[in-house]
Amino acid sequence: MECGIFHTPYMRPGRKDKETFEYSLLLAKAADKFGYRDFMVGEHGMQAWENIPNPELLIVAAAQQTERLRFAPMAHIVPLHNPSTLAVQVGYTSQLLEDRYFLGVGAGSWENEAVLRGQPGDLSEAHPRLMEGLEVMDKVWRQEPFEFEGKYYKAARLDGQIDPGSVASHGEFKVKEGEEYHLTADHSPHGGADGLEIAVTGLSKNSPSHRLAGERGWTPISFYGGSALLRSQWDTYSEAVRSVGGTPDGARFKVARDVYVAKTDAEAKEQAINGPLGRAWEKYLMPVYQKYRILQGFIDDAEKKVDIDDVDLEYLADNVWLVGSPETVAAKIEKTFELSGFRYGQIAPNTHDALDDPAPWIESLRLFATEVVPHIHVEGTKETVAVS
Repeated sequence: MECGIFHTPYMRPGRKDKETFEYSLLLAKAADKFGYRDFMVGEHGMQAWENIPNPELLIVAAAQQTERLRFAPMAHIVPLHNPSTLAVQVGYTSQLLEDRYFLGVGAGSWENEAVLRGQPGDLSEAHPRLMEGLEVMDKVWRQEPFEFEGKYYKAARLDGQIDPGSVASHGEFKVKEGEEYHLTADHSPHGGADGLEIAVTGLSKNSPSHRLAGERGWTPISFYGGSALLRSQWDTYSEAVRSVGGTPDGARFKVARDVYVAKTDAEAKEQAINGPLGRAWEKYLMPVYQKYRILQGFIDDAEKKVDIDDVDLEYLADNVWLVGSPETVAAKIEKTFELSGFRYGQIAPNTHDALDDPAPWIESLRLFATEVVPHIHVEGTKETVAVS
């Protein structure tokens, strides 16, 4: 199978933006060396633990220091942007990176980010703004004249040159034959509007994001919340693919997981619980996963059943995270294939704040890429090859 990176980035509150940026570059260079295929960067401006408001800045910098990684904002929260501006930004970045860029889009899930933009805190506008914004973005990318006025956004591309002198702040501008005063730049994506790979993430059962992915030929990504949740998302995606005459392909499906690999099970468990992964779960992710009702899905899969309020870090290491030696982690992955009923093509480990001591975390990434995923066969995926 393939491996990617889901860089949320789960940085400890109090980290300076420059620290997060430099740590991100360190992870990207390591992932590129170890043969990871994708480096996906979360977009959030308000969450202390998820503190990258502009993924493109990091993506372009990291692309200059790597050779093979593909990069994506995962995801641009379209309702929080002016869609025309976002379309130009995405197209520009796509042209810079060419085949090493793809686009993630989403509606958003944090109330405070919506309220900051003057939108309802109940997120009732999130999905309709997403769909309307995507319509505008597609029109911008096609480099053709259009006029659009929806419920939330208004945009147009002029059919001809601006009338000289129409701007009140300057006098009449006489355009001479052969001059190119009013030519507009082409910031459509590399390969054109239809050549840009688009991906969406899903958190919920029977996710509407996965339905959208299936209907539009987009890449589906899941935040793993147990086999029943993943199976429902796969079924939703598959049904949508078939509804437009396609054939579902598990190799296209990416799953974000918490992963920590060491030489032995005992070493991996100890470092996971007492390191960045355990700290993020204890301080941040446990309440988040309870809020979105995701944690129960892990409990349902585990042989040992406990009340959701009794879940602790040791239980997480044994039953939720992909933690252990390479052999143990590979076996856990095969079990998820069996429980969910299909073989998905990529696991993207979530990143955590190992800035103070990155060596063990980097080693875990190396072991996962070089000693776990090469031994797991999924038809249609690309081989993971590390730089010697």
